[in-house]
Amino acid sequence: MVHIERSNQLNTWICCVPCYWLRHSKAVHKAFLTFAMLLVTSLLVTSPVLFLITTLPEGEHLRDCSTLDESCHRKRDGQERVCESFACREASRRMLSSMQRDIDPCKDFYQFACGSFQTHEPTSSFSLLQKQVDSQIQRMLSNETGRISGAFIKLGQFYNNCLEFKEKPVNFAPVYRLLDELGGYILPENEGPADITPLIASLLKISSTPLLDMYLDTDLYDHSKTAIFLDLPKNYQSDMLFSNPIENESRFRRGLYIASEARRRKRSNLTESKVYKIIKNSKEEKHSQRIQKIIQSLIPSDMEQKERLSEIDELLQFCLTIKKSYPRYRDIYNWIEIDQRIYVPYNLSYLQESFEYIRWEMLVNSTLDNAGTDMYNNDYRHEYNNNQPAYIYVSAPHYFHTLGKILNRFSKRIIHNGLLVLYTTDILYDIVNVTASKNWSENCVQLTKNVFSEGIGMLYVQQYNPDFLELLINRVSILFERIKETLAERMLIMPWLDEQTRTQAIVKLHSLYGKFQIWPGYLNESLLVQQMIKVKIDHDDFLSTVLRRYKQLRRLDGQINKNTIQKGHHPFAVSAYYEASSNSIVISLAMMTMWSWSWNGGPTYDVYATLGSVISHEVLHAFDLHHRQLPLDLDPVSTQWSWITPESWHKLQVMIECVAKLYARSFWRKVKLYGNSVDIQYDWNITRNENVADIGALQIAYQTWYILTNGKDRILPGLEALHPNQLFFIRAAQTYCSNITAEAYILSIELDYHIPQPERINGIMMNSPEFAEAFRCSLGSKMNPIKKCKMW
Repeated sequence: MVHIERSNQLNTWICCVPCYWLRHSKAVHKAFLTFAMLLVTSLLVTSPVLFLITTLPEGEHLRDCSTLDESCHRKRDGQERVCESFACREASRRMLSSMQRDIDPCKDFYQFACGSFQTHEPTSSFSLLQKQVDSQIQRMLSNETGRISGAFIKLGQFYNNCLEFKEKPVNFAPVYRLLDELGGYILPENEGPADITPLIASLLKISSTPLLDMYLDTDLYDHSKTAIFLDLPKNYQSDMLFSNPIENESRFRRGLYIASEARRRKRSNLTESKVYKIIKNSKEEKHSQRIQKIIQSLIPSDMEQKERLSEIDELLQFCLTIKKSYPRYRDIYNWIEIDQRIYVPYNLSYLQESFEYIRWEMLVNSTLDNAGTDMYNNDYRHEYNNNQPAYIYVSAPHYFHTLGKILNRFSKRIIHNGLLVLYTTDILYDIVNVTASKNWSENCVQLTKNVFSEGIGMLYVQQYNPDFLELLINRVSILFERIKETLAERMLIMPWLDEQTRTQAIVKLHSLYGKFQIWPGYLNESLLVQQMIKVKIDHDDFLSTVLRRYKQLRRLDGQINKNTIQKGHHPFAVSAYYEASSNSIVISLAMMTMWSWSWNGGPTYDVYATLGSVISHEVLHAFDLHHRQLPLDLDPVSTQWSWITPESWHKLQVMIECVAKLYARSFWRKVKLYGNSVDIQYDWNITRNENVADIGALQIAYQTWYILTNGKDRILPGLEALHPNQLFFIRAAQTYCSNITAEAYILSIELDYHIPQPERINGIMMNSPEFAEAFRCSLGSKMNPIKKCKMW
């Protein structure tokens, strides 16, 4: 101890040397200050996590019923008896119509749940939902509902004009007049244009071009600004027979992070199966015949026969080469999987350096002029003029590199003439050649939706009472929040998550929100009136009406403002997707209304097994292999890990590989095609991301339903022998029932990044312990394998 004398004090005090040092050391003071700052920062970062954790139910205790769960307590605590309400009878009818009850559910659950799913033409459950929505729209356009009045009159006029157009003789003369305006056919003795940019710019002012599409849209990261997007042609996948509309192209447009093209790795095998090549060659032959018809009509009839044949052959070769260069969905998905990007940011100089076959500054300025300077952000144009770093988002640069190689193989004259041919084939042919359509009225509905999407959206939304819409959105929001709670509970116990990953994942989940609200503009007809004033319906020239509307739409595409940002998506499209740029889930009104009847006295599992599974699937895409890294300030090289550490990512990869191996062992198939039995070649690496989301989504939706109801729910008439938990899995499976041809089945394997529906359902169920328990499948049976794959 040290005795210290203090002046001007009546006494002395005694302390230990370490205490004296702690009081006077500047290094210690600095250390304490640093520690305090770190403590405050950590509390700020983890407060959302702590809040979420403290608000979670303990374990799997029953959750409180919300005010909107009018039947929650009754189903949880009341007696289980057969429900005779209209909603229950309707649920029973729908389920029984697809089930094949003589099939053992433990051997092939898809056939048990969907074996009797029959339609007049190849389709899937989601395609059927979209057809139901389109039928609603068709009835409204035909004025069967009496809603075609006021601002909607021109919608009905356009639709009726389209129907009448079928009765008129096929006339391609207006098409060739348009081609003449675009430069017309250039004879072999004449030189072609030195630059194809003016033609591309002219085509973009009408619609997408055969080579590319360029448009203005909301910036992926700053939704208050606009950006230019360089994209694939609109119709590049027009030949796909079967697709899953629930996760359509909007997921590529909005749902995936941009990242670096500079990060190169070896791509996985993109080879096509022999059977797919047979189908593709058959389709290409039909397409070739269509192109040849256009070419023969375009070339002067007095051209010498030898020269004519040579010209046809060269033009046809160019057109087919361009068509073959379009990537499949799964090709794009593979590029994303390897390079972690779908939209790559380019500045104007780098864009010109990378793809020299077009003068991009000229094309960009033409696109901006077409959008209308009064509607566009002039600051953005200023950035280009002063060589400041404004970005253009380029979709799938692999394609644009390939395109440059193709264009270098042909003369400018052939490219010019070939673009006119392809534009006629892809954009105008199906409109003019009405005799080729099997169902022209359906085509007219689709065309009306395409050229008047805002008006159709307003018409679709306004058929519902505003109070109903508010109630529906509140119910979906509650469902969404319950799913988030369930996933948060599971995150707390997932062994492959280290503590840093667990914290980051819960923070990201906490900030995830749902885009379920209806854009208020859909309830304001005055906005549509202003737009329709500029629309002219020519009852004697339908094609001119369409082309005029196309040009208007290209200008309207430039009107990126708060209104278009709020719209987000078309309410009449049956779609759902995760939007990475805003960390949100988008569910369309059409999808919400298709299952809303179950809330009115129907079984609770019907909503949780269908819409609940879909929402869970999209929520999990926030944590899939495509969203593990983020670009830093749009830097094309630098990235950072997002919600997961590299250590946890390696553990997750092992479990993802488990899914690929399990599916490879479990699924193989022969398909009858053209009288022959052919082996199907699956690529489980392409589909694994969707498979992981599928497996986790079912588990989350089921647990959310079970915690809410304690497993007690409506017993349906005609299905009294089945328990509610069994009915849950049946309804979940029936979300993916399909009826497709062998050709469409093969195309779905080659073109899509989801596995076909039978394998999809069986793969989901065989990884669910709750499913095996509900149907008492013996361990080791087909639907209850000994080893299961589980991530979430």
